Amino acid sequence: MTRHIMNSRLKLILPIIVVLFTSACKLQHKAKKKDLRVNRTEYLFEQLAQNEFKFQHLSLKAAVQLYQKGRKTPFKANIRIRKDSIIWVSITPVLGIEVARIMITTDSIKVINRLERNYFIGGYDYINKRFNIDLEFATIQSILVGNAIAFEQNDKLQLSIDKEKYYLGNLKKRKVKRADEKPERIEKQKEEVVSLWVDQNTFKIANFIFSDLTANRFLTGRYDEFLAVDDQFLPNDLKFDFQSEKPAKVNLQYSKVSLEGPLKFSFNISSKYEQVVY
Repeated sequence: MTRHIMNSRLKLILPIIVVLFTSACKLQHKAKKKDLRVNRTEYLFEQLAQNEFKFQHLSLKAAVQLYQKGRKTPFKANIRIRKDSIIWVSITPVLGIEVARIMITTDSIKVINRLERNYFIGGYDYINKRFNIDLEFATIQSILVGNAIAFEQNDKLQLSIDKEKYYLGNLKKRKVKRADEKPERIEKQKEEVVSLWVDQNTFKIANFIFSDLTANRFLTGRYDEFLAVDDQFLPNDLKFDFQSEKPAKVNLQYSKVSLEGPLKFSFNISSKYEQVVY
């Protein structure tokens, strides 16, 4: 792959990886089922919380397949997460040296593009402008580990059984206010909703849809296989589909998962690199 082609592909994949960051076995763990006609949403919420993937530090390697504009781009990612604080990603071609590094915190996004010898430092508007989807740290962290996207609990929830899954619909996405939040963005958040499909036996998220109704854009996710990690289960086969002005599909498969910490999140920018603004 020539340097020019790699440059063009990197321009396509960086915004998507920012959004996401981020041996398989079939999940055999069985949780005790109860009748939702009696226990209703309170029991389901309790089980979702008890069976979410819990960690303080998480490091893993991922094989990634990006599908966009009729093109498939494979690459590898080294991902490190300190819970509720930092998501760090190093991107390399299938065979090659690092081409990009990303660090996401609760209020900032930093990207080093080694191919073009430049870097970006900014806020979450980067995701919206570059990929036309509005996400935040808590949402990115949740979808990378297969936990439920944070939502508000209210009396308008739709609860039903869809084949072998429980369905929760019309969940208003919980807003985590940032220091730079503008009033118009808080108002816009009211139109963002979440739909969840939950496995009846394991109470793990099987599918989700995150919808921004104000902009007619959607992010769907599916978790098919899980890794056993210290008596917990982490999704191993992750599939994401972005439906917006810049549609794309991303598949991830994790390996070499570790919960040991503390982790290093090095992000040294060369003085020879040029800062870019999007």
